Amino acid sequence: MEQAKSYPTIDWKKNEYHQLKEVVNLLKAIQERESKRHEMDAHLNYQTADVIIEVIGMLEDEIDYDPTPRYEPSLAGI
Repeated sequence: MEQAKSYPTIDWKKNEYHQLKEVVNLLKAIQERESKRHEMDAHLNYQTADVIIEVIGMLEDEIDYDPTPRYEPSLAGI
């Protein structure tokens, strides 16, 4: 008999960015489980699933944000 997967937990004593990474991992786990279910057996409606995908992308953008300015040579011939 296959053992059920445990849900990811969040250690609230960590840095805020580490917590956000754990939230992203939790949302990805929810998305993965939900995608394996048949449409009639889904726990979330399709709109909620779409929101989860969007939130994952937004959080990953924030987590991976690099404030270092990037200057590209202009086409004016610098």
